Amino acid sequence: MPKLTLVTIALAGALAVSACSNNQGANTPPAGGDATNAGAAGAPSAAQSAATTPEPDYPQPAVVIPPRPKAGAPHGPGFDMPLIDVEGYMPARPMEVLKDAHMFTADHPEVASYIPCYCGCGASGHKNNADCFVRGRDPEGRVTEWEPHGVSCAVCIDIAVESMKMRNSGASVMAIRKKVQGDYRARFQSSETPTPAPVQGK
Repeated sequence: MPKLTLVTIALAGALAVSACSNNQGANTPPAGGDATNAGAAGAPSAAQSAATTPEPDYPQPAVVIPPRPKAGAPHGPGFDMPLIDVEGYMPARPMEVLKDAHMFTADHPEVASYIPCYCGCGASGHKNNADCFVRGRDPEGRVTEWEPHGVSCAVCIDIAVESMKMRNSGASVMAIRKKVQGDYRARFQSSETPTPAPVQGK
């Protein structure tokens, strides 16, 4: 009988240790995931911290929104935009996802110019997520040259695609910015690009 009791206690202890191990990372948001519930136990979440962190007063970008394509006209890389050159680069995401990121930042600088990036590209002079994909525009805002960095950087692509999905669902630029900051700032604050906040109400 004492042996049976000892076995039972040992099994209970092993289960308790296993449960703790499984829950150890329960409050840690996945990479690029929703961090808004990370602080449910009491500590502020990454999203809450991003919302309360004062925004630096960076200069506002000169945003020129390109003309919208005519209905029924082909639109995208290879048509009214340059081809995306992947030569010498390993695409970090499937080509359809890569194309979505390029087209969104090309078509919506009024969004991407206010969304920070966290991959460290600020050291190359990038000021926002738009700079990760667009290197040059004509006076009317049309893309004339892509930034090669955006092809091989999963962080840049994921931020652009998240921004696209949120914008398509009706989110404001500020809401998109706060979501991205909540997902990335706690882990990569030192590499956040010097991106200004949008003017109030956007």
